[in-house]
Amino acid sequence: MAVASLIVAIIIIVLLLSIAVRLRLRPVSKSSTAKPEAYYDLSETDKYPHKWGYADTQFEFDDPRSVKVTGNRYPISGFRMPHLVPFVEEMLGFSIHPEDMVEGNQTHNIPTPHIEDNFFQAVETQFKPEQFSINEKDRLIHSHGQLSVGEIYRILYGASLERVVDLVFFPESEEDVKAIIKLANKHNVCLIPYGGGTNVSGALAIPTEEERMVVSVDMQRMNRILWIDKENFQACIEAGIRGKQLEKLLSEEGYTSGHDPDSIEFSTLGGWIATNASGMKKNKYGNIEDIVIEATLVTPTGNIETKCITPRSSTGIRPQVFLFGSEGNLGIITKAIIKIHLEPEVRKFGSLVFPNFEYGVRFLKDLRQNGTLPASIRLVNNNEFRFGQALKPNPTFWKRITGDFLKFFLFRLKGFQPLEMVACTALTEGTTEEVNQQEKNLIRIAKKHQGISGGASNGKRGYSLAFGIAYIRDFFGQFNILGETFETSVPWNKVLQVCQSVKQELEEQAKNYHIPGDPYLSYRVTQTYHTGVCIYFTMAFYTKGLEDPDKIYHQIEHRLRQVILDNGGSLSHHHGIGKIRQDFLPQVHTGNSFQVLHQSKKAMDPNNVFGIRNGVFYEPSETS
Repeated sequence: MAVASLIVAIIIIVLLLSIAVRLRLRPVSKSSTAKPEAYYDLSETDKYPHKWGYADTQFEFDDPRSVKVTGNRYPISGFRMPHLVPFVEEMLGFSIHPEDMVEGNQTHNIPTPHIEDNFFQAVETQFKPEQFSINEKDRLIHSHGQLSVGEIYRILYGASLERVVDLVFFPESEEDVKAIIKLANKHNVCLIPYGGGTNVSGALAIPTEEERMVVSVDMQRMNRILWIDKENFQACIEAGIRGKQLEKLLSEEGYTSGHDPDSIEFSTLGGWIATNASGMKKNKYGNIEDIVIEATLVTPTGNIETKCITPRSSTGIRPQVFLFGSEGNLGIITKAIIKIHLEPEVRKFGSLVFPNFEYGVRFLKDLRQNGTLPASIRLVNNNEFRFGQALKPNPTFWKRITGDFLKFFLFRLKGFQPLEMVACTALTEGTTEEVNQQEKNLIRIAKKHQGISGGASNGKRGYSLAFGIAYIRDFFGQFNILGETFETSVPWNKVLQVCQSVKQELEEQAKNYHIPGDPYLSYRVTQTYHTGVCIYFTMAFYTKGLEDPDKIYHQIEHRLRQVILDNGGSLSHHHGIGKIRQDFLPQVHTGNSFQVLHQSKKAMDPNNVFGIRNGVFYEPSETS
């Protein structure tokens, strides 16, 4: 008996030590002199023409009850996920089988391009043949963003888009941009700036009433770093550079921009400015308006830019304000001068678990007011926490034993409830000293709110999952499940109220529209501020048997946005307005504000060359 007891005691000690190691925040880099590893794959390959992401990556069944992700690009790639399909079935109340996969459109009804002959002849004369295209594939790709329940749904499963661009133009310099704008202004042609095509606001949808020739101006060949000023921590960069390209090039020089949106692999610097974007590491580096020192907007009447670059200036009303959130309505952003930072010596991931969402929100508020903030910290609700758990493979023997002990510790000893507990993922980066101090603050403040460390590996995995969400969305779209995200910002005292109100309204709308099964709603706090937070919602439901399911989805989502506004939330935090939020704007801006913005556009673009009509500019133009 004594020997057996000793063996059991040794096993318990080993397991407890294993758990203790797992529960620590630990550095990803092995030393302060080594560069922290990237948390997304830096390699390039072909992209899907319409769906999200790289063509080497997709979810697929590897048996009737299990899925896997092809390739090795993301942390969720390369292993079987036996828990994902059962989790989705549980959430939605419907079974999912490989044979139920909906066959997508094999062809697309793309209209013949409407060509303005004089304009086209001038383009042929002034530019190289590889700088413009009227190819049907190119035109369709440049006629939509990534609004899955809308543009992507119609392309993959529904009717064709009502309007597509007539020509795609690829400028290679700012002089090319000025030249194409001059030609469009002269020949009454509509131009639409195009970055990475990642927006989810319908911003790239061509107005159906637009009768002019429409040209998409794809900026992605303008992707160079023009100069780096290492002494003053600045860099001048062309607007067509994608986030991943930018970080790779800056890293070669020992720097980072710090801007890290979920779409960093595909979105562009110009797109970030045009949508007034935010990134996951906002706490350390700021939102895009904090990162950009100056930028150049080329309009039909000339450039909007500042001649002298200083850390800050008080020179009256700055025309630069028109760039942020411009959404392609005013001109083309060609370059920007941004702040750059030395790459961090060390990067640490961590995770925390809390008994419920309210405890997690209290922790974030306390941390914001009394702690040293990590570069990123994100709180997910129970549904999203369990969704992340469902993306894991079956555990190995030792991981299963360790996991059982962790569950015993959380559920039996600490009193956590499986259907209430939530999780935070944290990313700290900087010098070893400041990262260690941030780690101590996190643990110290978390303990005040019954938080328990969940380990570095869970933190890194949770942080990296953001890059795989859209692939999951597109996979389940093949099985009559529509899902999309929407976001808002709210004051601290309205966080729980907004989340609960959206949940209740979704349940009511699901009944009104006779949604089969149960709707799915998850939410997470992705950014915190002194006065409040950004909340990021994900909504999905099963649509088989519904007539016009994409329209029903948007009608429900439209109602949820109104509920958010009614309960003190903003219309958008970082996605922008585009076209799907336009009719809410009278609740946001005064009539005189509309007039000021319209008059400003007339000053920059009197002939409405940039006629995409996003945001406040949705009124039919006189040239149509």
